[in-house]
Amino acid sequence: MATRRKVHPAPGQGALFGTQLPCQEMGNLPLILEPRGGIEVLAPGSIYQPLLLKPASEEIDVGPGWLNSPEEAFVRDLIRHLYPSGNHPRSPQTPLRWGERDIWLKRNLDKREDSFRLRLDDSDWFYPDFIVWILDPASHTQTFGFVDPKGFAMGIAGGWSDYKVLSTLYMPHVVERQLKARGERVNYQGQTWNFRVRGVLLSNTPYDSLARHDKFNLNGDTGGQIPPDWADFRRGRIVFQRPDIHYIPDILDLLTTDGEIDRLLARIACLYDPQATFTPASEIDYDLALRYVESPRSETEFVADFLRDYLRPSASGELGQLARERRRGQLLRYTHPGGVLGFGGEKASAIRDLPHPCEELWRRKRQPRT
Repeated sequence: MATRRKVHPAPGQGALFGTQLPCQEMGNLPLILEPRGGIEVLAPGSIYQPLLLKPASEEIDVGPGWLNSPEEAFVRDLIRHLYPSGNHPRSPQTPLRWGERDIWLKRNLDKREDSFRLRLDDSDWFYPDFIVWILDPASHTQTFGFVDPKGFAMGIAGGWSDYKVLSTLYMPHVVERQLKARGERVNYQGQTWNFRVRGVLLSNTPYDSLARHDKFNLNGDTGGQIPPDWADFRRGRIVFQRPDIHYIPDILDLLTTDGEIDRLLARIACLYDPQATFTPASEIDYDLALRYVESPRSETEFVADFLRDYLRPSASGELGQLARERRRGQLLRYTHPGGVLGFGGEKASAIRDLPHPCEELWRRKRQPRT
């Protein structure tokens, strides 16, 4: 909240839309907390206006600090998208409305143990800038969304293996598994609601600039590396901030609607869950299982390599075509006389015609030697 160093009239700052709003005080409402840091999810209580503003007077302190330009643009664009006629709510106790859904917006506090934070392996903690809590009464679903605007050229140093990227794409699925394993339930208005965690990274580095960075290259079907296109970045939950409000629907859609990549990341979370049994049920599942046993890698390296192979679909729109063809190439070793793992030589044409190369390779690698 805002505090005064000297005795002055009640403080006020100009808001994002030119109105005067008094400083409001808000406390965090803990929803889930695990002391070891595995799960930390806090509910936003209101739109905390003072944290969205730069103080009009040097005699007023505002914490944890005013928004930078990209952060301020995101808040302004979100509200302008939701309220194109300008009739947005002014009370911090009133949610934003998105159709029949309620949205509560909160500034997340950086470097605080009671703030929302995520990390994978032994990386630094990731504190996304904004919590976007979405309540959908039609489906009885609460989405704990988070959005982090930043420059990606310097702010995301590791590309697809960066801890901010993996915390956004992958860790929500790990958190959800932990919550379900602990039997956590969200009760609201006398009913049990579904609970989801999803995030989006908002790049103020333009696409043309970011696509030139090798750290975001993907693996191409010919063996080389290729720069990602807009759709690849979007599948990777990266949206580009533009000088209009038209990127906001992408953010809201990513927060509330899962794609195929999300489903596959949930399968990886199952694969790495020591309390779960991972049973392959598809070609991609078999590829994931093969990756898991082939080489000891950290979870960070595993997920990053998966993204480089899977974010770009084939010409027919399928994900994982590159991985399947790679497995088919490995199966061709069985064409040599004597074979390996006890299998005899086979015709190359028979290998090339196998409809499920990942499953077949998994089966053969598990076959005892004779």
